[in-house]
Order: sequence, then C-alpha cells, then structure tokens
Amino acid sequence: MFGHLSLIFQPRKDLNKDQIKKHIDLCEKVITIYEKIQNKSKDYLDHDTWKYLLNTLLGIIDSLLIEGPVQEIEKQLSKKLIARFLKVFFDLWLISKTRDLDMWDLLQKRAKNWIHRKETINQWCATIYGLTNRVIGILYGEFEGTISTTIALPVTGQVFQPSILDLPDENVIFDWEKIIYILGNPNRNESPELFYLSMNGIFEVVTALLNIGTWNESQKAPQDLILNDPPNGNSILKLFGRWIFQVVSKNRAGFEKGTAVAYSILCDIFCSNQKFVFLESHINEFILSIILAFENEKYFQHSISSIITHTENIFLMDFDGLFLLIPYYLKILKKILLKDKPPFKITVPLKQLRRSSINIVKSLVCLPNYFFSLEIPTLEDYSQDLPKNFQFITFLRDLILSGFTYETDPTNAKIFLHTMIFLLYEIKEKENTMLPFILLSIQKFICQPTEIQKSWPIDIMLTAIYGLHSVGYLTELIEKISNHTLPNLVNGLNKVFIKLLTDCDLKINQQNYEFLICGILNTICNFIVNSQWIYTFPAALENTLESISHALIDSNDNDQQKEVTKLKISDRINYEAHAVLLKIIRHCGNFPLLSGPSNISCSVTEETLLEMSKLSKEEFFNHVKYFILNEEQILTVIDYPFQIQNENITYVIIRDISGRYSWKFKFRTLPINYIAPKTTKLNSHLLNAKKLNRDYQLYLKKTESEIRELGVKYDFQPSPKNCLSRENEISQVCLKHILSVQYRLETAFRFLKNETGEWDQQIKSLEKTSFLQTNLKYYHSRLLLSNTGLMKVSDYSYLILLDQSEQFFEALKVLDECAERTQQKIGVVYISEGQNRYYNGKKIFENTETDEQFNQFLKQIGWIIDLEAHTGYTGGLNLENSNQYVPYYANYSNEVIFQVSTLMGTLEPEERMEKIHQLPVVIVWCNDNRKFNSNSIKGKKNQVFIIVRPHHTGLFKIEVQNHSQSMEFSPFINNSLISTKNLGSFIRIMAMNIHHELSLKNNTFKDPFENRRKYVNLIATSFGRKLSYDKFFSGLFTTEEHNVSIQKKFEK
Repeated sequence: MFGHLSLIFQPRKDLNKDQIKKHIDLCEKVITIYEKIQNKSKDYLDHDTWKYLLNTLLGIIDSLLIEGPVQEIEKQLSKKLIARFLKVFFDLWLISKTRDLDMWDLLQKRAKNWIHRKETINQWCATIYGLTNRVIGILYGEFEGTISTTIALPVTGQVFQPSILDLPDENVIFDWEKIIYILGNPNRNESPELFYLSMNGIFEVVTALLNIGTWNESQKAPQDLILNDPPNGNSILKLFGRWIFQVVSKNRAGFEKGTAVAYSILCDIFCSNQKFVFLESHINEFILSIILAFENEKYFQHSISSIITHTENIFLMDFDGLFLLIPYYLKILKKILLKDKPPFKITVPLKQLRRSSINIVKSLVCLPNYFFSLEIPTLEDYSQDLPKNFQFITFLRDLILSGFTYETDPTNAKIFLHTMIFLLYEIKEKENTMLPFILLSIQKFICQPTEIQKSWPIDIMLTAIYGLHSVGYLTELIEKISNHTLPNLVNGLNKVFIKLLTDCDLKINQQNYEFLICGILNTICNFIVNSQWIYTFPAALENTLESISHALIDSNDNDQQKEVTKLKISDRINYEAHAVLLKIIRHCGNFPLLSGPSNISCSVTEETLLEMSKLSKEEFFNHVKYFILNEEQILTVIDYPFQIQNENITYVIIRDISGRYSWKFKFRTLPINYIAPKTTKLNSHLLNAKKLNRDYQLYLKKTESEIRELGVKYDFQPSPKNCLSRENEISQVCLKHILSVQYRLETAFRFLKNETGEWDQQIKSLEKTSFLQTNLKYYHSRLLLSNTGLMKVSDYSYLILLDQSEQFFEALKVLDECAERTQQKIGVVYISEGQNRYYNGKKIFENTETDEQFNQFLKQIGWIIDLEAHTGYTGGLNLENSNQYVPYYANYSNEVIFQVSTLMGTLEPEERMEKIHQLPVVIVWCNDNRKFNSNSIKGKKNQVFIIVRPHHTGLFKIEVQNHSQSMEFSPFINNSLISTKNLGSFIRIMAMNIHHELSLKNNTFKDPFENRRKYVNLIATSFGRKLSYDKFFSGLFTTEEHNVSIQKKFEK
C-alpha cells in the first residue's frame, strides 16, 4: 500500500492549473495518512515494514528535491509539499527507532543532495536543536533541556505545529549524533543564504550546550540533586570545530554573513562563562582566526562586529596566549570608540558595538597594574594606529576618556563612568599623574554637560556623583599627588550645587532632584572629612559652607528659586544639609578617635564615672543633672566629687543626633604666691633679704680674692685710693670690683631695714568645704553653665531641666542603643572546588576549612576584630553563633560586619544558610570551575551576589548576579579582572554601595540621624520640666528628692 501511495507523487504531464491544484491536494491527503502513522506505529509496524516505509518516503523526497531542469508540475509539487513532507519524514524516521546503519548511510548519501533547498536546512536545524535539548535533559536532569524531543520549525510561509516525540533515551542520543552529520559539511553549500541558515542552526545548538547550568527558578530542586559537568569546549569543538575553522579560514566572497555567525560560534565557545580547558591546538587556531580577521579588516567587515560583540570577556578567560591579541584589539577598539562611526561596515546596532568595546576595555584596566613593565609588541602595519612601545595605561586612559566624549547612548555612558572609577582604583599607586586628570574629567561631565548629555536620564549623572563619592576614600593619596586637585574638585561641585539650587535647567522631577542635590552634598562631605587638606585651602571650605547655607533655608521659603523649575528645597534637602554640616564640624580632623574607627561616640558614660569616683550611687547622683538644650541636645552635667585638692572637675556628656560625646572641664583658681613673677634685672632688689645677704657674702669673698690676686700679680696694694692714683688698666679693673661690692652691700642693708617693720599684712582665704558635708551639691557645674552662656538669668527657656525618672532613663538607654552610623551586614560564602555541582547549597555551608588566598581576602575587606572585646557594631554576632574573630570595617558614616559562612562557630549548615539568606548582599568566593548560579544557595529575590573567582594569572575575576537583572550601582564592575592589591578595598566599597542602594530601592533604609532625632524629641517632650524662674535656679543649688529614683534604676 505504501508503494502504491507513492505513485501519487509522480508528476503528470500537460496538466492545467486546476488539475495541478487537485493533484497537490491529493498529495496532501497522502501526507496526512503518513502523519497518522506516527500515533499508531508502535502497535503494528515491525522492523521490515518500517524499513519499507522509510525507503518509500526517502524515494518520494528524493524525487521532489531533484535538482536540474524540471517541469512546471514538478516545481509546483516541490514548492507546496516539500516542507510538510520533510517534517513528516524526519518525525517518522525518529519514531522508527531504526539503528540500521545501512539505512542511515543511505539517508546521508541522499540528504547531501538536498542541501540546495531552504526547507531541508530549516528541517535539519530544527531537528538537531530539538534532539540537542532532549540529550541535555537526559544527561543533566529535568532542570536542563527538555523532557521530550520537541521539533519546532521556524515560522515561514507555512506554519506547522511542533512535533513532540516520546523517544527512548538511548535512541535520542544515537539519532542526535547521526542527524548532526547527515547533511555533511556546510561549507559545501554554494548558496550564501542557505549557508547562513546552516550556521545559525549550529549556533543555536552550541548556545544550548553552553547554557547548561542555568535553572528555572520557579522549579524546586530535590535536596540531593548533583549536576554533571557540562560539555567542555573541546567536546563542542569536536562536533563542529572542523567545519567552523574551515569557514573562517576560507572566508568566501558573498558568504560574509555566514562567516560572521561562524566567528560568533567560535567566540562563544572560547569566551564561555564555563571554565573550559582547551587543547593547545584549538587555542592556537582560535587566536590565529581572530588575528586573520583583524589583519584583513577590509574582507572581514561583517565578522569584526560579531567578534567584538561575542568576545566582551575574552581577556577574562583562563588560558594562555590571549594577551597576544591585545594590540590587535586596541587597534579595532580605537576605531570604534574614538569615532562617531567606525570606518568599516557594522552588522549590529552601533550602541551595542560600542557597549561591547567598552566592556573589553574595562577588562583590560587592571593589566597595566599587574604587568606594568610589560612591553606589548606592535606590528609594522599597525604603526599608524599604535605607536611602537606605546604606554599601555596611557592608551587605555585615552580610549576611556576620549571615548566618553563620543558617546551618545546613556547606558554606554554609565559603563564608561564605572570604568573610569575602576581605572582610578587600579592606577592609584602605579600611574599617579593620571588620577587628577580622570577626576577632573568626571567633574567636567557633572559641571558642564553637553546638550546630548543633558538629555540623558538623571541616573547617569547620579552614577558620576556616586562614583566620585567612592573616590573620596582616596583623598590622602590624591593630596600627595596634586595638592590643587581636591580644592578644584570641591569648588567645581559647589558651583554646580548652587546652580542646581537656584537655577536648575535639568528636566527632572522633585524626587530625582533631591537625589541629585543630596548626592553632591555627601560627595563634597566625603572629600572633606576623609583627610585634612581642607585646612590648607580655606577658600574651598568657605565655598562649601556657603553652598550648605543655600540649602538651609526654610523649606517653605523658596523665593530664591525660579518658579518655572517647579523644584524646591524640600525638607529632605534641608535635613541633608544639616547632617552634612554636622559631619564636617564633628568629624573633620577628629575622626577616627584615639580608640579607633569602630567608635564614633565617647565611651565615657555616667556608669563609667560612677565606677571611677568610688562613691555610693546616692552620693554620686546627688551631683548629676540632665538638661535638654534647644530641644536638640541632651546634656548630662556632673559635678565630679574627686577628693583631691584643687581638682574642681565638671564632666559634661552630650547626646544628640550624631552620637554621645564626653567632655572633662577643670576650674582652676591659683594663689598669688604661685603666680609671683620670677626674678629679673629690673626687680632683683626684691629678693628675700636672707638670700640676698647670703649671696652678698659669697660675692664679697669671691671679689676680695680676685682683687688680692691682681695686687700680687702687679705688685701693689689694691684700695680705692691706690686705684685712683694710678692711671693704668689694672687699677681701673680693681676699682670696678670694689665699687660693685660696695653697691651690693648698701642694697642689702636697705632691704633688711624695711623688713624689720611690724606691719601685719597677711590675708587668709576661707577653707574649702567638702562636697559630702553640705546639701549644696552643684558647685562648679553651675559656674560652667553660667560662664558658657547656657544659663542666662534673662532667658533660660532654651535650657530645660529633665525629669530624672525611671521612664527617662529607659528612654535614654534606648537613645544610646540607637545607631550613630549606617550599619550594614554583608555575607561572605566560600565555595571549594567541586561544590558548585550541587544544586542544593547545604554542602557549601558545611565548609569550615578555607585556603590562604581567601584568608588574605578577609583581612583586606576589614579588620579582624575580637567579638568579645569589640565595642562597635556586631550585627547580631556573638560567641554563641560565630567564631571569636570576624572581619569588620568602619568609617565616619558606615559600620560593616561581614558574616562569613566558615566563621559561624557551631551553627549547623542549615542555620548558616538561613543567616546568609537574610542578607541583601553576599560575596561569594568561588574556587569551582562551574558557572555559579545563585539558586545553588537559594538566594532570595533582589539578593545580590558578588562572585570572586581566582584567575590563573594571579588576578581575580569579578562577576555580579542579582535576580532582578536591572540594578546597577556605583562603583560597579561586572565581568572584569582586578588586581590582588585592590581586590579587598574595591569589593568592600562596591558591596557597601550596593547594600545602600538596595535599602533605598526596597524602602528599608534607616537614617541613623533621623532615628536619633526622633528619640531626642521624644525625651524633650516627655520629660522636659517647665519650671518657674525661682524653682529653676534654686534647683541648681539643692538636691531634689526625685534623684532617689536614679539610684533604683542603676541598681536594676
């Protein structure tokens, strides 16, 4: 029957159009009959029947796809029927499960003659892609590939339903290997269009193989799922490598589009995120293929775009020989980035080409730092593009800074800005002269944007501002390089700040306006507070204070701003200006404290002074009073009762929105005899008479001896008379000595005469009364308040006594526990080699042993502190849930505790995993060669992972993964190399900034100043005592009964 039905497909001669149409319809019905065999074939077709059927179908197709001169009817039959018939044929061939090698050889022999038809290429591409996905599903489980063989043809003129075939696993793998080679080498195809389709089919298959390792987040994996290693690069090249390398080496004229796809395939294989180990022969062929294209730019114009867009991370790959490509890439990158349009034909959107180019440049940034003395050779025919022995870092700088001026796409501009900041960190110690140059280039964009740049979204400007903010931590280094860079930078930011306040010409809404203003304010603050250069340039400080004053106007009074902008100085801006001013006043030159950067408040409290005084609580708290000053500051004023003479001490503890500060004041009153003037030539006659007489006797003896010696020497008796009678030099010397003795003698007698009087001129002072012998307990503190002007007789309303009740001390305790800086918890996870094979992350959290590189990294991201003695932020860590020593970092505005999975004491793996899951940012140290996927440790939504992967060169590869895939931060570097020296500091700053941005986006940010302000206001309104004039001042002299409650509170 199958044989008879095949006769229907034979063409008939001399048919008109209607007859041809009826013939085609009849053939369609026969194809439908063949289709129905798919559903029932398992039940009644044996091996011989299948063989006969497949041979019959093979003959029909061969006749329909015959090449050469044919009749019109044959053309019509082929055009209308071949696509559907090929689909039915390949479906039935797979369903037959045949392993007859003769049949397969016959199919391959006939199919090679079908490659001139588009339908054949489409069917082949769809079939190998469907089989590939099923093979992946078989080898790697239900979370990879497909659970059945699905063959879906591309949408063309005819639309077919996908074929879903339920085939045995062993047949799928066998058929897949056979079908791949059934059409032979694509290079045999003489049609550029069909060659291009073939390359696209191979591209889809290779992409599916390279994507193994990503899972569907909506599916829940079993606890014990273990992932097999993905196919490595050599395995994929074994399938298609011979064909692909032949394509790029031949580069046939007219086949440029297909050649470009072949380059895309090669680049994707060698630049895969999977850590493949390639054969040396494959590496050599790949490098030579890239050089071939770049050296023959005229003939590979289509391919160059594909190479650039598919090798963004080529220099991140972990195999040798890639650095030979650097001069070739620099030549092409220069033509792309430093021109409005490249001089060669591009096959991708220009913005995409430029984006890939800047990403390649970004991956090269750390190389001069690591290979600073390396001379990159340049070729003779490159002399016009790259000077011989050029300085690598200078060339990179020009590519980045000049390329930014040609940029028109905002997304690309953001990558440029991130790269500039990254470059600053990498060259900060090697090529210092570039630092000021790059900084001022960023400042120019902020202060003087072009018209195109003004049209960009505001987040591009914010990226530049936040990037400069992160550079504020390098102020000491910048100051050493160029002492005028920082004042110029700050002055420029001040100018744009005032312009934005008074005449903003940006088209932004109020919220973005506030982000912009506050960002500039905090950036200026960061440059000032992190060093003391500002004292050398008072003009910069004056400009900053003037800028802040513009933002401190009443939020309801906006006459200074133009109404047309519809932007105003809001409460948020006003508050931020107050906070920045407070930070500059409090911390500039005063932070870190002597106790270290983990403390921003003084550690002295009332309890500390109580312990030092060695007094009872009752005695001590009789000398303590609490005030609220201007409803902003809580003053604890303590008359400290030392039992040491002349030690009149007052302690003042100040609590406000920024922290707690302790001051020690001494009141000094000195007696007159203590400050009597020392002896001088003008008042030497006021010496004590007894001392004067004793000095006279000694001087007289000395003088007489000297005169006597002179007389013996010159043979005469020295006396006034003899001296006057002689007119020589010796007699004059003797006379001088004699007169001196006489003068001293007369002076002594006159002074002694005055001292013999009987006048009584002694004035006695009162004896000091002990603190413990009177009820007047507030001596020196009262004097201090009065002298400092805090306690005025005419107006005492702004200094209010606080009711020292139990509730007051509870509120005070809460205030002391409120954070003074932004506090952040950042996770750190260690993955050892082979552990990334587990879908479930329990194995990862069983790690307690690490390697030396990881330990050094922990010391880079923070100080290793002792939790038992640490007085700063701990993030809930203690000796019960953590090791004793953990990394910690702090500056004037942030505290960060790093919760390391390997340093969580005796916690079980599930408990460690749960703690890490609660953190918004996690740093992952990955020694495994598999691509990291956040699902392996069950990351929550919006959780960001910074993956650090050691590189064979000693550098480190940085990747960033997050679930939303839409968040970018500054500084932000993804898929780039970083040097060992800068790894810890850069990762720490990036993690802190990501944490801050996430908290803003998720509305979980808690401003420490605002939180403390609420409690200060609560204490002021709840415990302030509005006393009358007489009670307020009398309360400064006497001990009140309510202080008894203080003792009870501290006893509890």
